[in-house]
Amino acid sequence: MKVVLQTESSECGLASLAMVANYYGYRVDLAELRRKFSVSLKGATLEHLMRHASALQLASRPLRLELEELEQLQVPCILHWNMNHFVVLKKVSRRLNGKRVVTLLDPAVGECSLPLSEVSKHFTGIALELTPSADFVVGDERKRVAIRDLTGRITGLRRALIQVIALALALEVFAIASPLFNQFVIDDVIVSGDHDLLKVLLLGFGLLTVTQTVISLARSWFLMRWSIHIGQQWAIRLFGHLTRLPVTYFEKRHLGDIVSRFGSIGAIQGTLTSLFVESLVDGLMALIALGMMLMYSLSLSAVVLAAVVVYALLRWAFYQPLRDASQERLVLGAKENSHFLETLRAITPLKLFGREAERRARWQNLQQDVINRDVQTQKLGILFKVANTAIFGIQGLALFYLGADAVMQNALTVGMLMAFTSYAGTFSGRLFSLIDVFFSLKILSLHAERLADIVMEPAEHEVEQESDLSRLRCDITLKNVRFRYGEGEPWVLNGVDLHIPAGQSIALVGPSGCGKSTLCKIILGLLPPTEGEVLIDNTPITQLGLRAYRQLVGTVMQDDVLLSGSLQDNIAFFDARIDQARVVECARYAAIHDEIAAMPMGYLTLVGDMGSSLSGGQKQRLLLARALYKQPKILALDEATSHLDIDNEFKVNQALHQMPLTRVVIAHRRETIDVAKRVVLLQGGVATVLRGPQPSGSEQRTVGAELLMSDLAPCPRNEAID
Repeated sequence: MKVVLQTESSECGLASLAMVANYYGYRVDLAELRRKFSVSLKGATLEHLMRHASALQLASRPLRLELEELEQLQVPCILHWNMNHFVVLKKVSRRLNGKRVVTLLDPAVGECSLPLSEVSKHFTGIALELTPSADFVVGDERKRVAIRDLTGRITGLRRALIQVIALALALEVFAIASPLFNQFVIDDVIVSGDHDLLKVLLLGFGLLTVTQTVISLARSWFLMRWSIHIGQQWAIRLFGHLTRLPVTYFEKRHLGDIVSRFGSIGAIQGTLTSLFVESLVDGLMALIALGMMLMYSLSLSAVVLAAVVVYALLRWAFYQPLRDASQERLVLGAKENSHFLETLRAITPLKLFGREAERRARWQNLQQDVINRDVQTQKLGILFKVANTAIFGIQGLALFYLGADAVMQNALTVGMLMAFTSYAGTFSGRLFSLIDVFFSLKILSLHAERLADIVMEPAEHEVEQESDLSRLRCDITLKNVRFRYGEGEPWVLNGVDLHIPAGQSIALVGPSGCGKSTLCKIILGLLPPTEGEVLIDNTPITQLGLRAYRQLVGTVMQDDVLLSGSLQDNIAFFDARIDQARVVECARYAAIHDEIAAMPMGYLTLVGDMGSSLSGGQKQRLLLARALYKQPKILALDEATSHLDIDNEFKVNQALHQMPLTRVVIAHRRETIDVAKRVVLLQGGVATVLRGPQPSGSEQRTVGAELLMSDLAPCPRNEAID
């Protein structure tokens, strides 16, 4: 069984299912299961896992058991862990002292072995046995990730390869010639005492050394430029793809994990640039050195080949432990990074609740886990280094003994022995390096798999042809829109039919969690509806193109943030050509101009990280000004005035009321709802018009304005409607 690590924070169940399916012969990766079965941010229940397993033709047997009954389970099976996690039970074994040890495959951290006393702290007593049914099909649906898929097309690659390889081959010529110099000096100069020949050889090889130094410098220079050039191209391409991914991709992953995956570029790029060329040249050089060795002595060459085989077998024996340690290190490093970033983002509530010490202790534990894995990896690295030195030393002693015997029997000269020893060192060193590179490339697949989570994720659909946006009136129509966050989840929206004419203001109301923000995101194209469609002027937004459609939309969302820069930069959203007059005009509409003008630096006042230097009301009005600067035809506001006082909210609502915009407002406060021309209640996944004109042909119930007002009357003016 091999560990399948979860990519999203809520897909431990899918990862566990993938491990069991792989064990029985159905090879499938997590990305393929994710395409087959959608899982929401809330995760999967045991019922969901049983449904998914049935689709894979695996028969399910859910069990409730005691801790002592674990060894009676048919392994591999899935265990419910910590009330919110799934792991795979690999085996239960007994040690010499009679104590039982449970081996688990945890999708969050990898393989681990725990005593029963530790298992009892986490195991909830629920297990799921899975066995192949009669219709179970053995197969392989894993998608192979090629390096070309990760890198894309790199300009200038062929030319750079030719230059670097040519320089590297030139250097190898000198590596081949150097042992011959030693042989000539020993056999021809020292034996005959020819000083003139010594001077000629010294001059000739001195010139070769100077040339070798110059070529080595040129090769290092080209490698540096090539590495930087490729790394920049790759990083730009990958970051561009990352920014084109849908919002749901980021919502399902921890920030630190995404940063960790993006950082895998460095490991892969470094290997593919310098190591690739060096390995290619090392292989060629090893063959040439082997040929020279065979010309000198077959028996001595056999000794060198035996040493290389021993080292290769040693590396192969310890490959899997090294890979497992490296895999766990990447996962634990991502968790530590996520914890670190979350701590910095939540430093204010941490201080207010006095939780700094607990948060610091948790980070220290995560950091210690990373260090422990680093120590394990470094121990193996030390082992390989010591083995390399020991094997190389034993090889030298064997060559010294057997070679000296050959010299005494006149099978070799002293110069020939010295040359052979030099070629043997070159051959062994290059082959040892190639073996290390081979296993490094195999371990590099870990980085490739993690990076593939970004590269292979499909970006938002874009329409290639340009659209004439000026012709659009921006009528919004929702036809039978249904949405849920995962298979088996309840419907958040269940058949919403809604028409918003151009220029109309509509307020979405309803209890918290009823799907108002979800509906708003679907209207904006941030979430694709599970069923149904959204049309703009009777054209589906997917056909219009999300990028083109969003040029028409201005938004203030609940989780909107400001970026580091000046107030002016944030209002213009870092427009390359800022229209200062429009910045001021939008600030006036948002009722924040006077406050900005009173600041010492005015519109050039710097904003702290994520707008931390502003009050909640100032931040909301600045975000509103940013939305208006875009000159949208559709304005979507999700609780955009919840932090404003009554006077400022009145000013903002009056200013927006005078604009010819199609407005979709999510609100709880009466002051904002009163301004809307139509009020729509969202409850139970269904939209009901409470006030305002009904679309023709609609079967939805209309409630009079007086009933709406009576419902809202008990609420104070500054409190939210529950």
